[in-house]
Amino acid sequence: MALEPSEVMTAGALFFKNSELDKALESTANLGEFMEKAKKMVEKNVEFGSSRSEFLSYMDTSPKMLKEMVYGKSAAKGIKKWVTRDHNIRADSVAEKVFLTGNVWPKEVEPFRIQAYGFDDYNSSDLIFKPADKKYFGISLKKKPKPNAQDPTLINKAFDSVLDGPQFKEIRDEITDIRVTYFAGQVRQAHEDGILYIPNINSLPDEELFYGKKRDKKIFKRPYPNTKGSLTGGYDNDKSPDAMRSFLNKDLAKPNNILWRRLTEYMDAHANIFADSLINLVLKVKLYDELAAKNLGNYTFGFALVTGMGEIKKGKPVAYEGKAIDLHTILCGLSDLQSNKSKYEITVDIEKKQDALAAKTFFQLSKSGVPILDMELRYKGDKTPQPQFLGTITKQFQTILTEKCLVPGADGAK
Repeated sequence: MALEPSEVMTAGALFFKNSELDKALESTANLGEFMEKAKKMVEKNVEFGSSRSEFLSYMDTSPKMLKEMVYGKSAAKGIKKWVTRDHNIRADSVAEKVFLTGNVWPKEVEPFRIQAYGFDDYNSSDLIFKPADKKYFGISLKKKPKPNAQDPTLINKAFDSVLDGPQFKEIRDEITDIRVTYFAGQVRQAHEDGILYIPNINSLPDEELFYGKKRDKKIFKRPYPNTKGSLTGGYDNDKSPDAMRSFLNKDLAKPNNILWRRLTEYMDAHANIFADSLINLVLKVKLYDELAAKNLGNYTFGFALVTGMGEIKKGKPVAYEGKAIDLHTILCGLSDLQSNKSKYEITVDIEKKQDALAAKTFFQLSKSGVPILDMELRYKGDKTPQPQFLGTITKQFQTILTEKCLVPGADGAK
C-alpha cells in the first residue's frame, strides 16, 4: 500500500484552529513555518499503525510537500465543518488525537477495523479524528487541485472480487468464461498472424491458451496472453513492432471491443446484483451495520468521504473548501433511489470509450435515467488477472446527496 503524504498533513492540521490554518495560507513562508509546528504536534499526538518514520519524513518544506499541506488544510477544515454540521461537535474543535491507519491500525481504534465484502479494510478510513472522549470520525481521504477538477476514484478493485461470497460463484465462473474465450481467441489470432508460434495450437483448449499451464516455460516465461513481445522480435521485447502486448491493447482499445461489450452486457443483465455490490463497495453503505454487530459499547463513530482541494498558485498557497459527504447523507440518498422500483442499468459511456486509446472501457450505473456511479474497467498490465474496477460518484448523485431528488418516485420530482 503506497503512503499518501496528504494523510499526515491532514492529521497535523486537525490540531489547529481555523484562524491558524488561514494565517498559514497567507504565504509560502508562513506555510513553511506552520509545517514545522504541525510536525511537532504530529510527533506528539498522532498514533501510527505503521510507517511512522516515513510519514514524518514527508513533513518538510519542499515545494511538493507544501502543496500536500495545502490539501491537508483544506481537508481539515472540511472535516471540522462536517462533524459540527452532522454530529453536533462544537464548531472548530481541534483534535485530542488523530490515528493513521494502514496495514496496521493503532490499538485504540483497531476494534473499528472490519474485514468484509472482499476487503481486509472495509472500513476504509485513512485516518480517524478524535475531537472528544469516545468520539471517533473516520475519513476516507482524497485530493484534487481545484473544485472543478475531475473527482478522484473511490474504488480500485479486481472485477471478480466485486461479487464476494459463495452465492456469487456461478456468476464469477460465467465472467471467467467470457474472459477465457476472448483471450484464447486473441492468442489463436496472434498465432495465425505470426506474432506467436504455439505448436499444436488447434488441439489446445481455450483454457490452456489462456492459463498456459502446460506451455514450454523456457520459451514462454508468461502465459500466452501476458507475452510482451513476438516471435520475430523476441518474446520479452515489448518494443518489437508486432509485440503481443501492443496487439492485445490495440484490440481492447477499440470502441466496439467484444470483451468489454460482453462484460457490460452481462453486468447489465444482472444489474441489480452488481449495483448493490458496487454501491456498497464504493460508498461503504453497510459500515454502521457491521460496526453495530461488533458490540463495541458506548461510542460515536462517524464516517465521511472527504476531498481536500488546493494548489500553489503564482507562488501563494490556495486552499479551497474541503468537501465531506457523511455516510448518513449517502444512506438517505440511497433510500430515495430505492423508493423508485425501476431496474438499475449499466451502460457503456461511448464518448469516453472512443477517446480512450488504452485497454479499458467506461460505463455508468444509473437508475431511471439518473447516473449514480461513473466506472472504469481496465487492464493495467497482464491480461490473465481480472481487470480492475475504478469508480466515483457522478455529479448527479452528488446533487441527490446535497440538494434535491432527481429520481422519479422518490419525492415526485426529477
